[in-house]
Amino acid sequence: MNKDYKLIETEDGSFTVHSPLYDEACHSTSGAIEETLLHYIRGCEILKRTNPVILEVGFGTGLGFNETLKAAKTPFHFISLEIDENMIEIAKENYPSLNDLKKNDNILSIDNEEFKLDIIVGDAREKLKPFLQQTNIKFNAIYQDAFSPKRNPTLWTSEWFELLYSNSADDCIMSTYSSSSSIRKSMIKGGWKLYEGEKFGPKKSSTRAKKIGATDIEILERLKRSPVVELTDENSKEYKL
Repeated sequence: MNKDYKLIETEDGSFTVHSPLYDEACHSTSGAIEETLLHYIRGCEILKRTNPVILEVGFGTGLGFNETLKAAKTPFHFISLEIDENMIEIAKENYPSLNDLKKNDNILSIDNEEFKLDIIVGDAREKLKPFLQQTNIKFNAIYQDAFSPKRNPTLWTSEWFELLYSNSADDCIMSTYSSSSSIRKSMIKGGWKLYEGEKFGPKKSSTRAKKIGATDIEILERLKRSPVVELTDENSKEYKL
């Protein structure tokens, strides 16, 4: 592994990597696998889905894909975004099956009977739109697992959540570890209906979002009392937690 990337053992015995690009670990140090299972596999109800199209915001160490592969009951299409191609090389060291990836322009792909994997390399805000225009797909599940808003604000703005909303199927669930009031306001402005998610590690709660239904009343009441504003493309550079 590149010497600039630090391997970290988390509390459940699984490992994550510290990203020098964002100066953060790719997963919670309270447990990389446990966090992935709670927020994304169970949070997006992957076991209940048939041939889902899944978007992962941040491929990282490849853990989200690997746990999805172990959990999914049917073939699935897994689309992941990764700005740091070094992370993909690290993932290959952990999961040899990824050595079958074939590169076409900025997309690394595998297509077999079990799954289709597309890793879109580069700035997600620039690269995802043309991919969606070309494929015309709709997401059934979204793992909103970007680095924290403080480190990577452009993947937490209302405009970003609006893009995800407009390219999601009616049954889509978006799940994230964040419960920040400003991020929740951004999600609502993007069209999503919010539900309280489970706590993990030091975080008291997390967030689940759907296209249809209504946002939990308790969440709306808390957001009304909060003085923070939603994160947008315009104010993201000044964003503070």
